[in-house]
Amino acid sequence: MTGGRELLLLAAVIALLVPTEQKPTVSMTPRLKEIFTGDLLYLHCDDGDQTGSPATWDFNGKQAKQSNSLKIAAASAKDSGTYKCTINGQTSDDFNLKVLEYVPMASLSIATGQPVTRKNTIVVLELTNDEGLEGWLCKFNWEKNIRRVKLKLNNANPTSFTIETSPLTVPENIYWCEKNDTNERSNQVVLRTTDNEVILEMYPFPAIEGEKMTLRCIVWGTEKVTKSVFYKENIETKSVHGDAFVIPEVTESQVGSYKCKATYRYKDQTVGPHVDDSDVQDLPVHDRPVRAVLSDTMSCSCPSCDRQDTMSYMYYKQNGNSWTMLGQNKHPDGDGTFHCRAILRNMRTLPSNAVTNNQSILSQVIGILVFVILLGLLIFAVAFYKWNKKRKAREDIYEEVTMRGGDAHYEAINMRQVKEGEYDTLQPGAEGQQKTGGEYQALMKQEGKVEVYHTLGENVASGGGDRAYEALKTAGIQKDEYDTLTTKQPEGGTGADGGGDRAYEALKTAGIQKDEYDTLKTKQAELEKVEEIKEEK
Repeated sequence: MTGGRELLLLAAVIALLVPTEQKPTVSMTPRLKEIFTGDLLYLHCDDGDQTGSPATWDFNGKQAKQSNSLKIAAASAKDSGTYKCTINGQTSDDFNLKVLEYVPMASLSIATGQPVTRKNTIVVLELTNDEGLEGWLCKFNWEKNIRRVKLKLNNANPTSFTIETSPLTVPENIYWCEKNDTNERSNQVVLRTTDNEVILEMYPFPAIEGEKMTLRCIVWGTEKVTKSVFYKENIETKSVHGDAFVIPEVTESQVGSYKCKATYRYKDQTVGPHVDDSDVQDLPVHDRPVRAVLSDTMSCSCPSCDRQDTMSYMYYKQNGNSWTMLGQNKHPDGDGTFHCRAILRNMRTLPSNAVTNNQSILSQVIGILVFVILLGLLIFAVAFYKWNKKRKAREDIYEEVTMRGGDAHYEAINMRQVKEGEYDTLQPGAEGQQKTGGEYQALMKQEGKVEVYHTLGENVASGGGDRAYEALKTAGIQKDEYDTLTTKQPEGGTGADGGGDRAYEALKTAGIQKDEYDTLKTKQAELEKVEEIKEEK
């Protein structure tokens, strides 16, 4: 019995000494409520430090790598999914990660200093938020620990505030800011330290796919860098005069580890130039966040946004190198250069394209166009008036026929409407009235005017020599021809009554046809009656 008890006690002691394997857990640093594009993250697989065995990672059902920590240098939408790790056959629960394709509500940037600096250096950061900074605080990740930095606000609710970091002592420091009891936060700023004289800097960091990226090989204490050579994975990529290497459009192929070698001199240096290398820096590239669009008419929109129902817009005006907020949904007014953002619940888009609005020039152009149009209308009106005046001057000319007694139905003759070669028959007497002198027959133009026809009839009837001559004169008969008609007799005749044919021959020389002569002779009695009626009246 004694031996059996000893065995049981030994087994209990061994069980206490040998740790029982347990399921590992996945944790994330820094501990963020929401993940945005470009964030630097570390996923850790913890098993209580019982074995120290490496972990195997699984991402969306595919094996990723073996490491106790999984680094995501610049988060993108492609990093969203399910993560889990396995240690000694034990697998953790799923860890879900969602990367938002927007940027945070607040902006954190470097006001003084460099992203890579020497140890124990202090860097000044600037936090800005359009809605104010009341209730905000900043944090930084120091290894696996998080420390807080309080904002000592002087104003009630300022929109910007500068923060001094503590002396930087560790290789990597991640800073960001948050608003209490909300999911609102700023972007991250990553500060690194080095002991080297030569530093590789990247602007911006991390790089955005499709955007410009500048690598600079900087030397502490001098700007006289005559040559820089850049290496990717220890393979020379670019050699330049000076210190800058510009990549016009960053692509996924540029992701990797970089360093540079600088050839430089210090001020007043008389010996040969120095040549030194920088530390190795990772160049992460992430997808471009959603960007708003500003039209030429200053209308802001976000076709790529997926939360249209909860979205508003903010406009900004450029002032030198900075941008001033105009106010929520307040459209640009006046001259200047503007851009806009789409604002969602606790995030926003990248700034839109910049558009220059110059209303003064536009107003001048519009004024000139209006003046030109009015001047054109005035010129057209004057030209139309002159044309219309000339047109009226060329309108139908009406001549009135002298109305005689009893001829109440004579009207003015429209000379333009008379056909070539004849006059229309005058009104042949109204119904119920007696015709005076019978119906007038149409005369050919070349045979005499209407006035001549009437005058001739009157003068013949009255026997007046002078008046008869005047009538014939208007028909183109000269005086000697008229005298021949009245006084001369053809050979063998005794006067005007000496014979119709001889008198006709005399008239014929004046251009009067035989049918006209017969009409004069046969109608004379009737004409005399008309003359008597006129004299009685």
